[in-house]
Amino acid sequence: MRMNIPKVESDIVEFKTISSEKLPGDFWKSISAFSNSDGGSIYLGVTPEGDIQGIRSKFQDELLTSIASLCATGFNHKVYPEVNIDKNRVVQVFIPPAPSTMRPIYSVSRGLPKGARVRVGTANTQVDDEWIRRFAITANGGAELIEFNGNYESFFSEESIQTYLSVVKKNRGDVYNKMDTESVLKKLRAITQTLNPTLFGLLAFSNKTGLQDLTAPTINIAVTHYSGTNKVNPGDVAEVSLDDREFGGNVSDQFENALKFIISKLPIRGRIEEGGKRADYLAIPELAIRETLANALAHRDYSTYSSRIQIDIYSDRVEFANAGRSLVPLSKLSSAHPQTRNPLLMSYLRDLSISEHRGRGIRTIIASLKNAGLSEPTFEHKHDWFVATLFSSAFIQDTDQDWLGKFQRYRLNERQLKALVHIKHTNVGINNSEYRELNNLTKVGDDRKANFELVKMVKLGILKKIGSNRDRRYLFKE
Repeated sequence: MRMNIPKVESDIVEFKTISSEKLPGDFWKSISAFSNSDGGSIYLGVTPEGDIQGIRSKFQDELLTSIASLCATGFNHKVYPEVNIDKNRVVQVFIPPAPSTMRPIYSVSRGLPKGARVRVGTANTQVDDEWIRRFAITANGGAELIEFNGNYESFFSEESIQTYLSVVKKNRGDVYNKMDTESVLKKLRAITQTLNPTLFGLLAFSNKTGLQDLTAPTINIAVTHYSGTNKVNPGDVAEVSLDDREFGGNVSDQFENALKFIISKLPIRGRIEEGGKRADYLAIPELAIRETLANALAHRDYSTYSSRIQIDIYSDRVEFANAGRSLVPLSKLSSAHPQTRNPLLMSYLRDLSISEHRGRGIRTIIASLKNAGLSEPTFEHKHDWFVATLFSSAFIQDTDQDWLGKFQRYRLNERQLKALVHIKHTNVGINNSEYRELNNLTKVGDDRKANFELVKMVKLGILKKIGSNRDRRYLFKE
């Protein structure tokens, strides 16, 4: 069997060189780390640089026996690895993620916390008290049902309760019509039988300070606006940011106030539509901003109070970061069945039309950006964070509007006008591939569409062709 061995280490890949029949002394760290995270593969016989060395045949049986023994007796719960050997004598040991009720998986000879690890990037990091607390919360059903002492009336907003209940009663018929407010809140699991608020109740119905008072000031949204494409302004290194705000209260208030602030910071871009008419648009569609912000609120890991939702606005993009890695593999975000660590909160956000219908959020973000002619968003894990990046519009800037006026009589579409501006600023022309990349033409057959639109501008006498086949470029005729 020949396996596809990754080129570099990652949060789900680790390489180890083997020169004898003995496992590396730190092998247990890798098993613990992958068990307590998203699972992953350990490749024995591969150097840290990714070079394949393999394991001599006479060592393989002894190594496999050692792996089986360690996984069977070395941890507080038995670990069930999957082992494969390829034709290059590389041994792949896949460690599946442990169920939440069994975490943390730790070395019994070392105990807690020294014997437990989590995978953070390419490192197997020792757990601390915060991690152990998060494991315990998840094992007991998640953070939403954490109970806080104190009568809920001191921390809830009556207006928020009634606004939500009016929506729920309308959407769910007569289910709650004969129940008083406290009974409904108990049924929603916003409060306990003893009238104490749950974390979900605080997230949904907190007054201006209740959520942050009972949890932490970091259960909020922070938005920072920068002038350039990174956090340091090369023209003024002393400048920290253009603006920096935090938004607290319940998640509905956080969402609405943060959304208004983000929208107010996005530039308005102009573009010429067919017929030469100018239209103004946000640099990033509001729908994409709404869904990404709602996604951060819905999927944040509320079992940790160490960090807030952070949104950074740059001149060319907006980055949304929330604590908690995606429960769905990044490669399947737009296709896999949705999963959430906060089902009560997700239902609440859908009831208030803050979040999209089930499983459509990521697809909505991608589609709205594509319809605006923008690059696809990126979704990635940065350590224990999920980060979504939306890239700003390539719409035609105001300084080019007058210049484009000379082409109005040709009734060109926006893609063609963007190409003309591109050629104007580069002076090296454009080819079919660059035209498609500029206009986000990624479907099968889009190369023919690009060719048709470029040739049309040649026939109109705007452009000329130089070169042939793959070397063909289009420049201004004059």
